[in-house]
Amino acid sequence: MSKRDYYTVLGVSKTDSEKEIKKAYKKLAMKYHPDKNPGDATAEEKFKEIKEAYEILTDADKRRQYDQFGHAAFDNSRGGFGGHSQHGHGGFEDIFGGGFRQQGQGFGGGFGGGGFGGFEDIFSHARGRSARPQKGQDREFTLTVDFVDAIQGAEKVVELPINGEQKKINVKIPAGIKDGEKIRFSGKGGAGINGGPAGDLLLVITTRSHAFLTRDGDNLICTTHVDMVSATLGGEADVHVLDSRFKLKIPAGTQSGRKFKISGKGVTNRKGVTGDLLVTIQVDTPTNLTEQQQDLLQQFKATL
Repeated sequence: MSKRDYYTVLGVSKTDSEKEIKKAYKKLAMKYHPDKNPGDATAEEKFKEIKEAYEILTDADKRRQYDQFGHAAFDNSRGGFGGHSQHGHGGFEDIFGGGFRQQGQGFGGGFGGGGFGGFEDIFSHARGRSARPQKGQDREFTLTVDFVDAIQGAEKVVELPINGEQKKINVKIPAGIKDGEKIRFSGKGGAGINGGPAGDLLLVITTRSHAFLTRDGDNLICTTHVDMVSATLGGEADVHVLDSRFKLKIPAGTQSGRKFKISGKGVTNRKGVTGDLLVTIQVDTPTNLTEQQQDLLQQFKATL
């Protein structure tokens, strides 16, 4: 079965940058990842196709070869010379150059004297290149973690398809890790070639949303509800963030939407820098008032 165009597989164009290609890959990989489609052979094949396209188009040299020769650039069955065939003596000589002839001689004379030695030198050199140890391919997967685990850190055991086998990996999630950051496991990727070292395993982190907290860089953001009287006369509000609890002073006349900053109570990132906690005030309007409460408010209103 013929392979689909790599650009078509990722839904990008030949003029798109590496950044745009990576963005398209991430979106498709999350959609078709086997972990999200257990038992779906079609999704698994789709994921493999997407991964193959990504590995070619994000490697500058491989992308250049692919743009010039297409899939034939990586077809080993064609002798390892970029996968493209040449017809006629002109094309054949273009590839092998003077290896088939002496200086000043025609094509036929190249097999006499030292001409044939050139032919052997070329193939010896090609064999030498292919026999060099090469590092195996890196394997990249997306790992989705809870919001709290990304902030506080955690340890997880995840099962991943590596080299055709399901393997369990112990993953230590560093405290403060952000969306898009990667955890690297050296030597856990694809097998090396000709005795070369194995590639690496890379886990790209994505974070689930939280019920009432959001994150902006190293800052945490939350909303705290305050009753109308406290907002008007001033008071205190309880702020609960993860395992911490704070008393926030509410100045008299505080309006809904006002923001307060509690320094050093945000996220401590992987470099040890801690952000702030940003609290937005939501003033709650009372409902279902008694007649007495309504009368009091009417009296208050008359004084304004």
